[in-house]
Amino acid sequence: MEQLKKAIKNLGMIRLLKLESREIRLAILLNKEEWKHLSSSWWKGKSASIVGVDLEGNFILCKSSGEFVLWVHQLSSEVHISHNLTEFLSKLELDEANVP
Repeated sequence: MEQLKKAIKNLGMIRLLKLESREIRLAILLNKEEWKHLSSSWWKGKSASIVGVDLEGNFILCKSSGEFVLWVHQLSSEVHISHNLTEFLSKLELDEANVP
C-alpha cells in the first residue's frame, strides 16, 4: 500500500483523473485502513467502500470486486474508473490548475 500512501501525500498536486469527457479533481483520498463499508439508501450496487471524494462531493467507491467507480450524486449513476487499485492510482495526474 506504499503506492496509496504516496498518492495521499501528493494529493494537493496530483489529484486529477480524466475519464471520458470529464475531469475529476479529488479532495479526499483515504488510507486503506480507513475504508468502511458503504450502507446507504441510494446505493443499490455491489458491496462497496468509500475511498475518496471529489471536489463536487461525489464518491470514489471500491466495489467488492475490486473495481473503482465514481458515484455521481446528481445523476444517481456510476462511472467506471479502473479494475483495481494499482490502475486507479496510475490514472492520477498533476492538476495544473492547482500549481502556484
